[in-house]
Amino acid sequence: MRRVATFWRLSATDRRLLLQAAATLAVCQLALRFFDFQRLRRWAGRVRSGSGSVERITWATRTAARSMPCVTCLGMAIALQRLLGLHGHASELKIGVAKTGQEVTAHAWLVVEGRTLIGEDNLDQYTQLA
Repeated sequence: MRRVATFWRLSATDRRLLLQAAATLAVCQLALRFFDFQRLRRWAGRVRSGSGSVERITWATRTAARSMPCVTCLGMAIALQRLLGLHGHASELKIGVAKTGQEVTAHAWLVVEGRTLIGEDNLDQYTQLA
């Protein structure tokens, strides 16, 4: 109930952005299961003319992801890239791998103008893939 009250206290612009982020996250998580990755990456990376605050779009994506089960770093990075592109901002999706003992892990993050917006934790342990 507290989340609903908090949601309604947001500005109309932020409510709309939060709903757009939640829908985009859901679509991206589902699309990762059914579509070719390169096709999804091209779709997410398209930049249209528009405007919107990079910080508010990132906030909305992070906030929506916290309340959704099973959101991966890749799904979140692709969703944020799509939202930023819709609002006129170019970004770079980065993917890296790390090996700890016998375990190999992968991680995705998103960069805008040299600044990492999503997935910034422990990047030094990942080797970026081409």
